[in-house]
Amino acid sequence: MKRLVLLLLFTIIILSACSENKEDIVEKALQTEDTLESYATDYGIAINVETEFRNESSSVQGNATIVENPAALHQVFTSTTSNNESSVEGYMVKEDSYIKEGDSEWIYQQIEPDAIQFEPSYHDILSIIEQVHENTEFTEQDSTYQLSFEGFNRQIYDALSSPFSVELTGFELDDDVEQKLVILINKDDHTIQSLQYDIVAENSDTGKVTMDIHMDYNNFNEVEEITIPEEVKDSAS
Repeated sequence: MKRLVLLLLFTIIILSACSENKEDIVEKALQTEDTLESYATDYGIAINVETEFRNESSSVQGNATIVENPAALHQVFTSTTSNNESSVEGYMVKEDSYIKEGDSEWIYQQIEPDAIQFEPSYHDILSIIEQVHENTEFTEQDSTYQLSFEGFNRQIYDALSSPFSVELTGFELDDDVEQKLVILINKDDHTIQSLQYDIVAENSDTGKVTMDIHMDYNNFNEVEEITIPEEVKDSAS
């Protein structure tokens, strides 16, 4: 009997330690916002819609380099649909914006510095973690901590809906939707390494919608400055 009690007590201690460790790691991850000066991200969003009448796919793949203060952004992305593909490159520095679509000329536009932002930003991802971490499973890997969830959770759905523009119509969320979320936190500095979010919605009336979202982060505080190349300025209209 004593052995059983000790075993149960030992199990409770282990579970408590894991819980405390999870909260501690999340808190350290949230604190990385305080020292964030710059970063880079590779991202992708793929959407597939299947109904009785149509089957359509679309995706966006890109990368961006972001400086926080003063705000500056360089971004390149490619959008693909079932019938078309287009690429866009852009620089936003101080009050200057230069955008180029495909093989067209660079287009210049004067902007307000407050308009320089990348969405969803690293700050948005931290906000998501703060909202959903209590609903996730916490595990430890070789070089990362992992927060994960599979199933359906309304709080997770709501937290990711706005940053990633996820809106499912024609579905009963509790019955028709499955989610898989994996967030990796770097062990060395507690920065967010990646977010992977898969969502499937399906019923007999509406059809099936699948979304695959990933965000990878790197080069934290290694980007000293973003400048607009002179050839871009010279060729802009």
